Amino acid sequence: MNKGIRNIVPAGHIYVRDNILEKGSLTGVDESKAAWAKDLNLAERAEYTFFAGCGYQHMKYIEGMMNALKSAEKMGMGMGRVMGIGKVFSKVGIDIASIAAKVTASKEDPYTNVLRKAVSVLRKLGVDVGYLGEKEPCCGSPLYYDGFEDDYAGHVRKNYEIFKSSGVKKIIGLVPACTSALKNVYPKYIEGYNVQVQHFFEVVARRLEETGIRPAVKEKIKITYHEPCQLSRYLELVSEVREVLQRIEGLEVVEPDAEQCGMWSTCCGGGGLEASHPELAERIGLRRAEELLETGASVFISSCPACEMQLAKATRKLQRNIRVMDLVEVLDQALP
Repeated sequence: MNKGIRNIVPAGHIYVRDNILEKGSLTGVDESKAAWAKDLNLAERAEYTFFAGCGYQHMKYIEGMMNALKSAEKMGMGMGRVMGIGKVFSKVGIDIASIAAKVTASKEDPYTNVLRKAVSVLRKLGVDVGYLGEKEPCCGSPLYYDGFEDDYAGHVRKNYEIFKSSGVKKIIGLVPACTSALKNVYPKYIEGYNVQVQHFFEVVARRLEETGIRPAVKEKIKITYHEPCQLSRYLELVSEVREVLQRIEGLEVVEPDAEQCGMWSTCCGGGGLEASHPELAERIGLRRAEELLETGASVFISSCPACEMQLAKATRKLQRNIRVMDLVEVLDQALP
């Protein structure tokens, strides 16, 4: 990328681009991609391939880095200057960004375990699911949404070769952005793209209908559901999620106003905006949290790690004792 472009594109997006292309993940943190799946005994080949993606695995680092960046901004250091310092250190073999991510990572990690629970749910519903492990690539979707089209096209071709060589025919995605990219965007760059991609809740809704299983929570709770933009607007999955929610006995589901849910759901401000405009992302997150608080629910549920990070930060800022959970967690607890 030439210097002129780097001076135009927000530094946060360049940072993510470089990490994806050079290190194969959003944050560039060097760790095992398959660590979350330890002891799950997932075969590489199965009827369905589970696509874990970077979102849930790296959100604890992203959350920590956003907090660190906010502190840096108070000292007059923007993302560009922080990146510049990182480049200087990298020349002498010190990956300051990776070190900073690990140091600032949330001590509590409510994200990564969602992947394990998703596999648990699929197995409970009789779905034959496998996992590519260390071979699984980053989907690269931020490259597409940030406008790095040439980079993205090459990345997609490499990923498709991995899928073909691994015998992948059907993918179950969990992160909405990853799933949308694999399903809707990859075919634009790969002629004859023949991988069937479904989101986790498409498969779950169908299996619950086929099996007649009625999940049930032990204690009744009043919840409201926050719709991730990628899930509702790009994958157009609105009714499927509600079918799952309605099947869980003991859940009292209260919706925001009609213009604030479904296809028209208010954005939480996550999904990349926090990397370039953290203050704006925070304001949007606060607005969304206030809308959800008006429902009177005691638990906010979503199905996207970025959304959950934003909502958790907003409720803390508002000093409201609201628990933020992933729907996968609730479903796993409710299934026999």
